[in-house]
Amino acid sequence: MRSVRLIMGRIFLPLLVTGCFFLDAKAQENSPFSRYGLGDVSPGSHSISRAMGGLGAAYADGQVNNVGQAINFANPATYSSFFMVSYDLGLTIDSRTLRSANPSDKFTSNNFYPTYIAFGAPIKSKKNLGFAFGLRPASKINYSVVERTRIANDSLGTVYEGSGGLNQLFIGLGKKWKGFSIGFNTGYNFGRREISTKKTFLNDTVFYYQSNSASVGNFSGAFLHTGFQYDFSIAENVDSKAKVINKYWVRLGATANFSQQLSGTQTTKRETFTQSASGDITIDSIYKVLDVPGTVEIPATYTAGITLHKTAGNNRGLFELWSVGAEYTSTQWTKYKYFNQSDRLVDSWQFRVGAQFCPDPVAGRNYWSNVNYRAGFFVGKDYVNPDGNGLKQFGFSMGMGLPIKKWNAYDRQFTVLNTTLQLGKRGSNVNNFTESFAQFTLGMSLSDLWFQKRKYD
Repeated sequence: MRSVRLIMGRIFLPLLVTGCFFLDAKAQENSPFSRYGLGDVSPGSHSISRAMGGLGAAYADGQVNNVGQAINFANPATYSSFFMVSYDLGLTIDSRTLRSANPSDKFTSNNFYPTYIAFGAPIKSKKNLGFAFGLRPASKINYSVVERTRIANDSLGTVYEGSGGLNQLFIGLGKKWKGFSIGFNTGYNFGRREISTKKTFLNDTVFYYQSNSASVGNFSGAFLHTGFQYDFSIAENVDSKAKVINKYWVRLGATANFSQQLSGTQTTKRETFTQSASGDITIDSIYKVLDVPGTVEIPATYTAGITLHKTAGNNRGLFELWSVGAEYTSTQWTKYKYFNQSDRLVDSWQFRVGAQFCPDPVAGRNYWSNVNYRAGFFVGKDYVNPDGNGLKQFGFSMGMGLPIKKWNAYDRQFTVLNTTLQLGKRGSNVNNFTESFAQFTLGMSLSDLWFQKRKYD
């Protein structure tokens, strides 16, 4: 009984602590583009994938010794390869610069937030059956924009504000038969969208109260996300001198995040107010409707990709020398509805290319020969369309997988720090507003061999 309590504590205590921090984190970024749809959509991938341009559908973790065992929740089919119990969490530092062409101006904001937390383990490693669960943000809404104009020689100030986002609590299962693996994630999406428009009219002779038009929506619902991967060898050679078997593999992968309908309620109000030291005070409520039921319709997302990679195996284990891949993803955001209202959205797409290289993991002569070096890029079309001209997006990424050595020969714990730097931009010369960003993500994969039978008591 004591061992059971110890195991449960090792699983849930770190998740509980990090989960509380996750839910209490407050976004500090200021992105006006997050006013549309569900806000800025978060990458549905871990730090390793982000360093490779966002590859996820045809990338797999936990199959080789030198990559470690990060939890690739972008494709639940990879859960079938778990051979260790793993915690995986990510933290991101985000810096964004918003530029306006007319009038010429720019604004920079910085943000720190948890990116994901997940737990994965094999159910029966010999039967290639594993599961994972975790928590991650699916989107973020956070902006505050002030506009000042002149009307009939009087000043009009408008403040646009918004906060909220969508979070995802997931659990998934993966199973593998020889080279084919399939898996699914399901769980609960829950979120909040709070937006307001406040106006202040300054007249020399007449006093006006400030006005506020605001809406608050709360919504939640179940989701289903499936994926598959298929690996097959295309070439093999044996280095008899080094006693190493080299193999070249092709991996095909695809995922489908099915459309879903979130149920919720929305409160809408129109009022005049005045400000005080204790906050806003309502003067007259012109219009107010509380907790009107409705739905939020989120469209399906489909992704397909291919990866070519080389492995080397000897008596020390199986190691990945390099991999390169590409994938394409698309979402029909024109089908999005928020309480039966459409938004300024368009169908989005993204093309990604990424690569990974490890110098000499087989011999392991020094520390840096075991480090995984990663790079990639992506290009596509963003789903928000505020000015009708569309928002092009592109970016580059790079990173490293830094293994942490074991403290002693009897230690069964393994840790890999996966670093990622992403640089990108959305918008082009046809848009009055463009946004560039720099993101640094630190992913920590903490793995351990559990449930091993003792040979000596």
